[in-house]
Amino acid sequence: MRKYINKIVLLVISVLASFCVWAQNDSLEVTEVNRNADVNIAYGVQAKRNVSSSMSTVSGEELSKGAVSNFGNTLYGKLAGLSVMQGSGEPGYNVPTLRIRGANGDPLVMIDGFERELTYLNPEEVESVSVLKDAAAVALYGMKAANGAILITTKRGKIENNKIDISIQSGLQSPTNTIDILGSRDYMTLYNQAATNDGLSAKYSDADIAAAGSSPLYPDVDWYDQVVKNSSNISRANVGIQGGSDFIQYFVNVGFLYNNGIYKPENPDMKANANLTQLNLRSNIDINISSSTKFSMDLSGMMNNNTFPSYSASEIWTAIMTLPPNAFNVTNPNGSYGGTSLLLNNPYAMIEYGGRNSSVNSFLNAGFTLTQKLDFIAEGLAAGVSYVLDNGSVNSDGNWRYFPYSQIASGSNGDYSYYSYREDSPYNVWSNASSTRNNVFSANITYDMVTEGDNDLSVILRYQGDKEYRENTDLSPYLTNNYAARVQYAHANKYLLEASASYFGSDQYADGDKYGFFPSVSAGWVFSNEDFIGEDSNINFGKLRASYGITGLNRYVNGRYPFRQFYVDGGSFPIGTGWDMIYGIQPGMLANSDIQWEISKKLNIGIDLEMFDHLTFGFDYFQDKRSDVLYIDYNHPSVTGADLPYENIGKLTNSGFEFELGYTSREKELKWHSNLVFSYFNNTIDEMGESLNGGDLEHLNKTGNSVSTVYGYEVVGTFESESDIQSSPTQTFGTPRVGDLKYADLNNDQVIDSRDMTAIGDNIGNIDVGLNLGFEYKGFDLEAMLQGQFNRDVVLSDSELYQPFLTGNAATEIVNESDFPTLSLTNTNNYQASSYWVRKGDFIKLRNIELGYSLSENITNRLGMEKVRFFVRGVNVLTLSDWDYTDPEYIGIGYPPMKSYFLGLNLNF
Repeated sequence: MRKYINKIVLLVISVLASFCVWAQNDSLEVTEVNRNADVNIAYGVQAKRNVSSSMSTVSGEELSKGAVSNFGNTLYGKLAGLSVMQGSGEPGYNVPTLRIRGANGDPLVMIDGFERELTYLNPEEVESVSVLKDAAAVALYGMKAANGAILITTKRGKIENNKIDISIQSGLQSPTNTIDILGSRDYMTLYNQAATNDGLSAKYSDADIAAAGSSPLYPDVDWYDQVVKNSSNISRANVGIQGGSDFIQYFVNVGFLYNNGIYKPENPDMKANANLTQLNLRSNIDINISSSTKFSMDLSGMMNNNTFPSYSASEIWTAIMTLPPNAFNVTNPNGSYGGTSLLLNNPYAMIEYGGRNSSVNSFLNAGFTLTQKLDFIAEGLAAGVSYVLDNGSVNSDGNWRYFPYSQIASGSNGDYSYYSYREDSPYNVWSNASSTRNNVFSANITYDMVTEGDNDLSVILRYQGDKEYRENTDLSPYLTNNYAARVQYAHANKYLLEASASYFGSDQYADGDKYGFFPSVSAGWVFSNEDFIGEDSNINFGKLRASYGITGLNRYVNGRYPFRQFYVDGGSFPIGTGWDMIYGIQPGMLANSDIQWEISKKLNIGIDLEMFDHLTFGFDYFQDKRSDVLYIDYNHPSVTGADLPYENIGKLTNSGFEFELGYTSREKELKWHSNLVFSYFNNTIDEMGESLNGGDLEHLNKTGNSVSTVYGYEVVGTFESESDIQSSPTQTFGTPRVGDLKYADLNNDQVIDSRDMTAIGDNIGNIDVGLNLGFEYKGFDLEAMLQGQFNRDVVLSDSELYQPFLTGNAATEIVNESDFPTLSLTNTNNYQASSYWVRKGDFIKLRNIELGYSLSENITNRLGMEKVRFFVRGVNVLTLSDWDYTDPEYIGIGYPPMKSYFLGLNLNF
């Protein structure tokens, strides 16, 4: 399969590149519109042709065609340099992991100029999303954006008549590929084999195996089929109103989402199935108080109600995927729930009778901005102040209970007898509430020089102070201050220069060390405007870019104020004849008065091209040198008994490249476009406070490997005979047998132990590819989004799915692999982290495909509408991968990712 994936990628690149050979100039000037468009940058707007930093942008209209349950899941393959990894599919918790250029941490998320969460954002609210990648792009954020930034701009009003957009969609979702659990007959046969391998007698007779599924005494339960539905409903509706006059412009949006869970058991009184109901509200209003004074008021709110069983998704899915099929019945003939004295984890009972939890999450974000033009001082001069008050709350409650399980046995006269475990109990009720608050004040002065000849100049001076009260933390707010400036200059639309700096401070550092200085510079050369590029050239636009700068990362690695020494509970001891307990304290993690932010020195070199009036191409090479990375220095002796502190001792290097290749054709009847995004990175630990080993122990070093390296034992085969076992190094993970995995003795001491571990894989793919294709023809439109990741390993050794019989686990279809190691009931030799359990996790997914039809103008005009469009959409519907057992992005135990199918309607008035 992998060779086919590589061929597909190469074919796509070749096809897209070949368009430049035959594409002819036309009068539509598609690429000119693209380069002259304004793009949102940090605290401002800039013409795309004048951007000298590294950034990628996608429109909100494009994102609204993607997933509907979480905004982060709309970003797959859309933006060069942004990697999106799928998470759980549980309603309300299906949050993907976002990384920019392989950074080992989350990017900064800015929504309308302020730091906020994107999880609950409504795609229909969004005007555009930009990924800011180099130092010049994120310089104004100080020590918040060393991992890059995602800049989200929501829609605003326009001076036009009311425009009403209505979107309704509803559909079904079902789990993506899940691993098959073997039935009772196969399970018992393999169990006997494992027992024999351990020198034990077979547990099940031939008659027992033959009787599997024939009566309640011989269960054959497919727990997945009993507990999980084939599909569940997901629906979304949205209404947006946009318009305005010279005095006031407005955008108002209301969105509703319902996402039902996939559990079968239903107790009408409990309603414990996992589901999400969410309401989004947004109002962006701009008021022109006078010709020089503007007031903006942005309000956004969200309320969601999550319900789910009182047992966690981890507990439920562990039971579904690891309970042996013959362990007990779902329900016994007398109506009791099946179970045993050791297995009190009937997943059907957990959901139906165990209780329900609910969580109501809500937030209200309010932003107020007053902008005053100061043309009476200097034309183009303006000042503005903003105040933001964001409030969030989580109100949770639930109930749970113990309930009896019964184990069935044969009774007299052909009846059954039962052994019951655990008493029934009333429901226990609990509740909890927490809140967050973020206050932000900012002020800025901007100057946009009125064009004088060939010179353009733009300046911003900015101050921002944040006071953040976090959920479930102490009452002391997190405080930061930021003084920032940026100067942008362009000469003759050819030569671009930008200089930015931030002086940023955080209260988590000691007095005298709270502030850092973060400068950057970038330059660009629009060579297509030079005389040597003739008017008849096929190069419509060409620009070289370069940037260098220093950013910081304000990491909270040990709570608040790591420069102070804190004390924690230190155990107790009894005194006196009454055994009165005396409680003590002990030092927590040792204080580090010298701790500071991590430093990132970023270099970026890029080129932007537009050719043949149809083709766009962008390429960037980047290098990120991290220093002062926080690690614990285990070279220090821990003689105090306290935890060693984090220190700024680490160094990392991350480098790579990315490109974007797009083609747009607008013929009279057929319009189509394609866009290919490719990203590659490579990171290396240069230093981490590690005592470097040499000689036979050099393989133990983590320095020199990537931060996502997987470590384990190198498999060199299997033991072929008893003499092979005796003549091989001693393995310390149980008594090895013929057929067991044999590990390499890397330090040559004739003992296989932790000193033989080495790098065996990497669990983060460093190549990300996205391909978007779209067509329009006579009212029909088709859009498809393919996304893939490569050079990624999945590691199976930590999951019970792949360890049959150990601690009572079921057996999955993976045991049928021809080279699966010798089965055992207790021996863990084969289940160590090793190269055997590292599999290729490369994949290509059809993330979205949508077919739509728009009614003709004649019909819509008669209906009094601007546009009526019907569509059918599929999300996450196809996966190509060498890994066949589960979704390659989610190989463990838990609520699986979903694939979805929708029918929808767009109405525009």
